[in-house]
Amino acid sequence: MPLEGFTFNIDSKRVLTLLKELCLDTEAEAWFRNIQCGREAMKALQIHYDGPDESKRRKEEARSKLKSVYYKHEGTFLFEKFITNLYDAFQVLEKYGEPLYEEEKLRLLFTKSQNAHAEFKQEVLICRSKCATFTSAVVYLKTMVARLFPDVPKSKSRRNVSSVSSKELSGVDISDLSRWYDSSEINKLNESQAGREILAKIMRNKKRHQRHKEKIDKIKSNKRRRAKSVAITPTEDSSTLSDRDRRMVAAMINGVSNASKHDSSMNGRLIRTRKNDSASSESAVTFDYLGNPL
Repeated sequence: MPLEGFTFNIDSKRVLTLLKELCLDTEAEAWFRNIQCGREAMKALQIHYDGPDESKRRKEEARSKLKSVYYKHEGTFLFEKFITNLYDAFQVLEKYGEPLYEEEKLRLLFTKSQNAHAEFKQEVLICRSKCATFTSAVVYLKTMVARLFPDVPKSKSRRNVSSVSSKELSGVDISDLSRWYDSSEINKLNESQAGREILAKIMRNKKRHQRHKEKIDKIKSNKRRRAKSVAITPTEDSSTLSDRDRRMVAAMINGVSNASKHDSSMNGRLIRTRKNDSASSESAVTFDYLGNPL
């Protein structure tokens, strides 16, 4: 079936719209910025993120991970994280056509499980003789680790101050949400969805309100003052109309009144002269520009 026609164009536009929304303000956005076809945009992303060069890089990364990962102590590197790293590397190699046999997976699991705990080492030897697959060996060793190290304190990750201090969004430093942001920075953040979410967090930041209470109160006071001055400003009334405008308004009122004088539900007013208690004559009232009868 050819990729053309009315339905294809609709689907293509829909895919392109979704890609633009998902990749907004990310590095991926640059790889299809000038492409107007959703299918071509998707292909461009696939080539960049999953093409031959990228697959080669991922395979090298997986091999490097298999060489460097070890399990030595539950307090510094969890067994769960260790086996997850192994499994991720196996999956990458399998995806790109270089799967490992079960024997190789088991060899890597056992040789890299180097916890010096005597009972753990004994359990690894038992596991070697009992388990024939990587999955069954992982289940067995996970059970042993939970039994041997139930209350081992986990090491706390250290905060990378340098990486936090360089955190930016749309050219605005957002490492400290409690600092004062000027109007130009707020406008930049307001240009993107991610920026608006950060802006909402900034406005809700209690520490920021405490640090800049005087500035915030002054801004609120100025807003209330401006709102009050606008509210008491006299609006333009009919007294400022020119003579020509007054005549035009009066003519419009009279025209509407005269046109509806025979309507029983008219808004104008009729004067009837009575003779022998019966209506003998009828005349339409003339109004001025304020709608008052003359």
